[in-house]
Amino acid sequence: MKALFAVSLAALAFCGCVERELRVESEPSGADVWIDGRLAGQTPLVEPFTFYGTRGLELRHDGCTPARQAVPIRAPWYQIIPLDFFFEHIWPGTLRDVVEVKVTLEAAKEVDPETLIERAKKWREDAERVPAK
Repeated sequence: MKALFAVSLAALAFCGCVERELRVESEPSGADVWIDGRLAGQTPLVEPFTFYGTRGLELRHDGCTPARQAVPIRAPWYQIIPLDFFFEHIWPGTLRDVVEVKVTLEAAKEVDPETLIERAKKWREDAERVPAK
């Protein structure tokens, strides 16, 4: 009887599972993806996560303007206390929480070299007017 109880308890301990994924796609594809300041990979990206909350997302691609956004990742109903314990440890199946983010990157604007030089000269003049401490 004790052995049956131990086996049943062990089976229950390995039953529940919740898989969480953040999927990031971009147009154009192949952009570098930074999540919370850490390079996570290139699009299309599937990144597992453990905790819910707001994530900082940045996408960079050659020839495009970098895109930055805050992505709120909200817990689904089955991850709210006290239900989360049941679905994480006792539920006999696997639940998948997939958060999808699609970003369209804009082409970088061409800057006229003369305009850039004039802007740099103006900034230099402004900096020289500020007294040094």
